[in-house]
Amino acid sequence: MDGTLLAEAFYSSFLYTLRISAVVLLTIYIVNYFVNKGLLEKISNRALPLTQKLNLNSFLVSSILISFFSPTVGYTMLADGITEKELTETEVLAGTLANSFPAVLSHMITYYVPVVIPILGYTGIIYVILRLLIAFTKSILGLSILLMISSKDERKVQNQLNNKKNKNNKTSPFEKTFKFARRFVPVMFVSMFLVLYMSKTGFFSIFSIIVMPVTDIFNLNPNTGILAITEIINVSAAMVMAGTFLNDGSLTPNEVLIGLIFGNIVAFSTRSVKHSIPLHFSLFGSKRGTKIILLNSSVTIVLDILIIGFLLMG
Repeated sequence: MDGTLLAEAFYSSFLYTLRISAVVLLTIYIVNYFVNKGLLEKISNRALPLTQKLNLNSFLVSSILISFFSPTVGYTMLADGITEKELTETEVLAGTLANSFPAVLSHMITYYVPVVIPILGYTGIIYVILRLLIAFTKSILGLSILLMISSKDERKVQNQLNNKKNKNNKTSPFEKTFKFARRFVPVMFVSMFLVLYMSKTGFFSIFSIIVMPVTDIFNLNPNTGILAITEIINVSAAMVMAGTFLNDGSLTPNEVLIGLIFGNIVAFSTRSVKHSIPLHFSLFGSKRGTKIILLNSSVTIVLDILIIGFLLMG
């Protein structure tokens, strides 16, 4: 093993774990503090007409709303819900799908609007709409599953809140946060260390090998494959390259969209390993975290493939 690579992976993992742990653990503490103070009950009372009509768990409603501002915090809410036995595994899986649109909308404001649209112009607007459409479809799928579950489950939202309030009064927010941190921090660090080390040794570069043959099979412009490979390496670099190809006429708007979405399929696989595994494993455990990653990745990839098929016919 290369000692330098190990040291770099260790240092980067340490910093990443500190940064993410600060956000997640602070969220866990704040959530439990305000739950003990009855804030979740007050929020649920405000949304009571909707939650009673849909019979959705208050943790699910809170997670979806919070994901508009911070997807990580939204996931943390789901993890806290299943830890407290207020959510079932099926509800958590469906909840992660339901959080898709709020999460992408949040990303649109911070990245797509200031970066993608100025670089790609009209094509960028179409690309953003397609990403939002995919996320919206995932959210509708997740909500549909949740509504089907709720139709078979006669639990009342108010009873859930009362039980939650009574339970949390027995345990301090600090105690609950500390208990969560004992599992979260070590798993996050170890997972991130392994992922970063594999990344630095070039393990993820093998994904680029499958890109060029696919462009040949579908008789696509070679620049489409180059664009897809670039997106695997760096998304912003791919956007700049796409803008260059558009401006010099190397690719049509349709080909740019195909290249970016195709690149997203392969890049999504690598990003799932690089980022999703450490976060999801530390929040939900390896078994449940794997299910969440596979479910969300599979649905996204299927929808991406359908859109590419539609663009190829255009």
